[in-house]
Amino acid sequence: MNNHRFWLKANMLYLSVLAVSGMVWLFQRHTFGVAVGLATVLISFFIYKKQRWAYFSAAVLCFGLLRIAMDDGYHFFQTYGSYGQLFYLIGLITSIILHEKVARK
Repeated sequence: MNNHRFWLKANMLYLSVLAVSGMVWLFQRHTFGVAVGLATVLISFFIYKKQRWAYFSAAVLCFGLLRIAMDDGYHFFQTYGSYGQLFYLIGLITSIILHEKVARK
């Protein structure tokens, strides 16, 4: 299997997950959800364009959401906080790897 083709497929999978999660955040209809959703959809558009800073922005977004999910008092993550932490950690690591493998130099 061509190694470059694998990373392109991984990039498209990451892009799809990021876009869907952005839409889920948008449809929650509260201020925080709309702000995170708009940022996520915008970042996913620039990841589609393979801009290097978009991968960095996705990593920062995942880190911020990971930090919020780690906060026990935050009311959006009371029921699924540990699952959110896992997904945000995976998203953080994936964005850093894709930044090095796929983004335009």
